[in-house]
Amino acid sequence: MNNPVSITPGIDAIDLHVRSYRSALKGTLEITINSLSNSQLKMRPILHPNGEDPQIFDTAAFVYSVFRLPEEIDRSRKVIVGQTPGVFKNAGFPNVDSWQKIYTPGRRRTTHFNPNSRIFASFAASISDVDDLTNLLIAYQTEWNKLHTILHSKYKTYLSLKKDLKNNHLLENINISTSDWQSFVKALGPKWPIRLKRIYKNILNLRIQLLAGSWVDYAKTTQKWWKNVATTVSPKFHISRQKIYFISSNTHSIINLFTGFVLKNKNLILDSLKKDLPELYKYWDQIKNHQYFIDPNDFLYFASKFYLSLPEFNKDYLKYQEKLGVITIKSSHFLDINTQIFPVKNLLKSPHLDNRLKITKPSKLADSPAIIFNIDYPLGFAAYHVLSEILENVNRINGVYILGKAAVLNSEVGDIQIPRMVFDEHTQNSYMFKNCFNSFFPFTNNQGSILTNQKSVSVLGTFLENEALLQKYSENNLTVIEMESGPYLNAITEATYDQQTPKNTIIDLNNAPFDVGIINYASDTPYSKAKNLGNHHLRLDGAEPVYLGSLAILQRIINLEESTT
Repeated sequence: MNNPVSITPGIDAIDLHVRSYRSALKGTLEITINSLSNSQLKMRPILHPNGEDPQIFDTAAFVYSVFRLPEEIDRSRKVIVGQTPGVFKNAGFPNVDSWQKIYTPGRRRTTHFNPNSRIFASFAASISDVDDLTNLLIAYQTEWNKLHTILHSKYKTYLSLKKDLKNNHLLENINISTSDWQSFVKALGPKWPIRLKRIYKNILNLRIQLLAGSWVDYAKTTQKWWKNVATTVSPKFHISRQKIYFISSNTHSIINLFTGFVLKNKNLILDSLKKDLPELYKYWDQIKNHQYFIDPNDFLYFASKFYLSLPEFNKDYLKYQEKLGVITIKSSHFLDINTQIFPVKNLLKSPHLDNRLKITKPSKLADSPAIIFNIDYPLGFAAYHVLSEILENVNRINGVYILGKAAVLNSEVGDIQIPRMVFDEHTQNSYMFKNCFNSFFPFTNNQGSILTNQKSVSVLGTFLENEALLQKYSENNLTVIEMESGPYLNAITEATYDQQTPKNTIIDLNNAPFDVGIINYASDTPYSKAKNLGNHHLRLDGAEPVYLGSLAILQRIINLEESTT
């Protein structure tokens, strides 16, 4: 008897899946994750290639999901999604924000858990949060239940499983490699034996309910975030009247370069590193001996993350920031996006400013009224809502700069890609724009390449890509895959033209009313290396491109301010 031919799913399978779960979630009642699973598994996502095979536990897909879901998902029976506390209250869930606050290592999303009702509440900033959470839950539950079945087929009791766990027979019995098992254990965290026992004991049957999801609901969420920012800085200045350089990046690189606090405490950090993390300290010796090619400053910035939150460091760090006029605004309940504000003229007051930054006209900089408005980059379409809110409320924007990680089809982890065109899956638009960093990038990537004039694509979500879609991207030279550039350019379009952003067209943004720059750094290579952040973690090899991108942005701002008349 001939084996059936395996048919590779096409791009239409993705569209069908997205329409299926978005339509189902528009109902007023909860729905089961099981009812949404079939269409995802049939599209065979790049991040979940073995989802349909009941005999293969897809470790990478499970690990990827674990890192982006809170531990409490193990004990949840239902997930509710809304935009503001009012939305939850109107749906019969008052005081959600007083529930236990829970966290995930790989997603900045406001989440709460009620252990009595076993309900997990998630605040959504845009449709991208709904897409992301839904597909994470599908992959997580699919692989949980698959592993549960595989374990029960091999072990009649949990005691027998524990015995094989001690003598290493478990991995062989369930066909998991040692490296995959290590990733699995690391993802589950210190309580991994308890969580493994839960997998053995229980079948997951999660339900999800979207409480509201209109455009207005997401707009209200962003408005409340902006109000929190504006009221926080109001004792110092009226933010809407400022000249602003907007940066979407992270909350560590710009502040490290600006304050130089890490460099000021270099010896203290290195001494602590030598004592606490000798394996990481070995890289310092290699850097000094020119055996590891990374700028010493970038290594120190990376290493400092293990210490800056400690009380003995943090108190002085906060005082140092205050001295330089840096304002940090924590995220509100509605939008988990932290904000930092830096007066440009205070670059001159920073005695330990990164020495790669060049100031040639200090008198010009001293007179600058501009501020840098830096945010933790949002997920997907939330980028549109955030930038639109800022553009609508601020008098003058001088530049918009985006620094974010991406998957790449044509280079290696740690490389830098600078696009000249972005195709956006949300709008089906192609955005042509003058990316300032294609002609201005005065730094060298010692560990990798800098690829200019690239073509990138902003996708709907990490689980919403399959081999057919990536093949299409490759054929059209769309070699950089990320989630935020398209939504940001959508907002820039509305600041450039006298109408809302159209769809299914080519949009020329070469005449944007302010400087625009986008820098992506490669975090994974899902197509060429079958490698994703579920089984590979961006560590020291990712420090240099992040800091080079941040340096380029800061230098661009310095040069623009020095050139003002």
